Amino acid sequence: MTIEEAENYGRSVNARNAAVERNIMSEEQEIIPANQLPPPLNEEEIKKRVGAENFRNLDDAKVMNSINS
Repeated sequence: MTIEEAENYGRSVNARNAAVERNIMSEEQEIIPANQLPPPLNEEEIKKRVGAENFRNLDDAKVMNSINS
């Protein structure tokens, strides 16, 4: 295989993979219309989900870290 043939083969494989990736959609994925999105969480709801102490530490630190780590 010459360099030119290898380059053409690589381009065709890349194009085929890109076409497949554009068409793959998981059955579990569904697009939610914008009018059905849940409202943003308020501070009290966040505190309930992550714990008040984690929320306070994150709020005091002024640095965005992962709450779960």
